[in-house]
Amino acid sequence: MKFAVFTDLHYDIIYDSERRLNELFDSFKKEAVDFIVDLGDLCHSTDKNKDIINRFKEFGVPYYFNIGNHNTDYQSVDDVLKFYELNNSYYSFVYDNFKFIVLDANYIKTPDGVEAYYRKNHFDIENTAYKEILHPYLPKSELEWLENEIRNDKYYYIIFSHQSLTNGFMNRGVSNREEVRKLLEKRNERSKKVLLCMNGHDHGDDVKLINGIYYYTLNSASYIWQCIKETYNYSDEIHAKYPYLKDMILYEEALHAIVTIDENANISIKGIDGSYQNIEPENIGMPNIWNGISIKPKTSSLIIKSCN
Repeated sequence: MKFAVFTDLHYDIIYDSERRLNELFDSFKKEAVDFIVDLGDLCHSTDKNKDIINRFKEFGVPYYFNIGNHNTDYQSVDDVLKFYELNNSYYSFVYDNFKFIVLDANYIKTPDGVEAYYRKNHFDIENTAYKEILHPYLPKSELEWLENEIRNDKYYYIIFSHQSLTNGFMNRGVSNREEVRKLLEKRNERSKKVLLCMNGHDHGDDVKLINGIYYYTLNSASYIWQCIKETYNYSDEIHAKYPYLKDMILYEEALHAIVTIDENANISIKGIDGSYQNIEPENIGMPNIWNGISIKPKTSSLIIKSCN
């Protein structure tokens, strides 16, 4: 079994998004993947971007979308689900003896309850007036669903989420991530079946092994954020059309990873050693660790033995 995974393309706000999308599909074809996983923030869920979804359909292998926080910047959750043709924002699918679980942590817990994140309504959630909220957050109902999904001993499990289950920097990671990890670890006490968790969102590269489970943060297919507002050598026309470029350091390559699983359930992740497109972080005084993880232009390679 072989699949491709990528994240955080942010098609609408970078000037060379079409080139990156082509690069991704070229790699998927060359690797002859069985299916494709997007870990979120692919594009705005608008009619003009329906052609992107059609390209996945035309590619000829199954594809699975994870909803990211920026997918709901301008559309409601219901509109996003309709755009991606999903019945629910969290779900599972099975290949051979592996079950893949797609989580949705785009929820907000307040003293009044839990609601889905919609940026139009929650733009200022990090302001002082919202100190009592938890976001991103996995609701109790989703945790109960997850616990039920990983009960069956005949499967190995890989967990996908947009936000990290390990990153404690600011409010980047899932706020109740320790509760999620304890649930996964409890399941592994019976037999080690949860092998890997993969996430996007952080626009950086990170791998952690915690209590027998690997947590892999996949780098963005496009860029890292930077806060120094550096002026780049793009034309005035490009800057006018893509104003967020002043906040980015773009990678040259469309970063992604190829995951291969053998008949003994051993996992091999093939990453990419890439490069920065225009300027390096150190040239503008940025450290190599940003948002709590490495912002080097790469996706890590990794071997995970199943102990089968």
